[in-house]
Amino acid sequence: MNLPPIRRQVVVPAPPDRAFDVFTRDIGAWWPVHRHSVHGAGSRPAFTGGELVETGPGGEQVPWGSVLAWEPPHRLRITWHPGYEAERAGEVEVTFAPADDGTTLVTLTHHGWDRFPDPAAARESYGAGWPVVLAAYAAALPSASVGA
Repeated sequence: MNLPPIRRQVVVPAPPDRAFDVFTRDIGAWWPVHRHSVHGAGSRPAFTGGELVETGPGGEQVPWGSVLAWEPPHRLRITWHPGYEAERAGEVEVTFAPADDGTTLVTLTHHGWDRFPDPAAARESYGAGWPVVLAAYAAALPSASVGA
C-alpha cells in the first residue's frame, strides 16, 4: 500500500533561526506529552546524542527516532518510531522557510506508512495528531497561524 505523506504547515511569528530553536532545543517545553507520548504527563522529549528521546517521570527513556539531517535553521529530518522498534520507523521532515514579513513557514512532512502493520490506520492517526502537536508548537511562538 503506497499512501501519500502527511503534510502540515504553520506560520510562526519568528525568523527561521528562532523557529528552529524552539522546535528543537525547546521541544520538551511545548510538546503535548499528555496526549502524544509514550509515558504521558510528566515526561519530556529532547534531542540528545543524535536522537529524539522521551524521558519519563521515573527517568526511563524511550527513543522516538534518530536524526538523519540537522541543518539549522532550515531543515530537520528524523526517523519516527515513538514507542516502537526502529525497524518500524517512518520518517518526519520539518523545514523552516523565511517569509518577507519576518515570519517563518514551518512545514512538517511524515511518510513511511508501509512499515506499519495497518498503514491506513497509522496515517489516519498521525493525520489527526500532527495538528495538535503543531498547535502546541505555535502556542510557544505567540500569534502563529496553523493550517493544513
